[in-house]
Amino acid sequence: MFKLNTTLLKAGAQIQKNVLYKINKNMILSVQEEHNNSINKEIVNLEYILKDGQYAVFGKEYRAQSVLKDNCKSADVLTCVIDNNNKKIYSLILDIKKDISAFSDDLLKDNALLVAISEVRDFIEQLNHATLHKESFLSYCKYDGYTETAETGIATTNFENKKFSDAADFLERLPNLEKPSNMPPLLWYKFKNSLMPYIREVVRLRNFASQKVSICGTLRHLHVYLLEKVNESEYAVSIKIRLDS
Repeated sequence: MFKLNTTLLKAGAQIQKNVLYKINKNMILSVQEEHNNSINKEIVNLEYILKDGQYAVFGKEYRAQSVLKDNCKSADVLTCVIDNNNKKIYSLILDIKKDISAFSDDLLKDNALLVAISEVRDFIEQLNHATLHKESFLSYCKYDGYTETAETGIATTNFENKKFSDAADFLERLPNLEKPSNMPPLLWYKFKNSLMPYIREVVRLRNFASQKVSICGTLRHLHVYLLEKVNESEYAVSIKIRLDS
């Protein structure tokens, strides 16, 4: 049997990015996301519940060692529980976003539609890359006959499904959409033409509104974990990480 190359996570240790840690006992691991020029923090508390014969691995912004960082994305959380007794794996890939729905309700203002498209596209690309990074080490377990239950998620302060379905509806109607009365013809022409290449994003936006994402060719449910206010600067959520036999 192959053994993964991991670093044992000790209590109170400072988490480093792009390191694959091993967790061999129950613990709560806090993953924090901070923003430049802001005192706010988003915190995901991972509550590991391990049984005999199980251990967990965790990586923050982990990427496969065989690929360069250039044009390579990663997720804030990549974690697995591995059960050696039953040859089972539970995995979770999750990214932390302050507010995935922060764009304007008026899709004609402030490039709101393009913001919606890029938010969803970039987030799903992160999930896809992170899945490839995960496969770079789990493939050895699967070669030994392990089966995996894979989940994907997002932790955010706000997830407004309707905003993304509205964006999909707008794009779908775009070819036949009439000019708004308050927009000059030339401006409307430029606006409409600039968005036409993005019509192919309709399916992705509509899936996202239904909390579904296409990961490496497979449509999966997207788990949404809403961050709740702890104090004036912190928002947090707790997630149980476990694998029942």
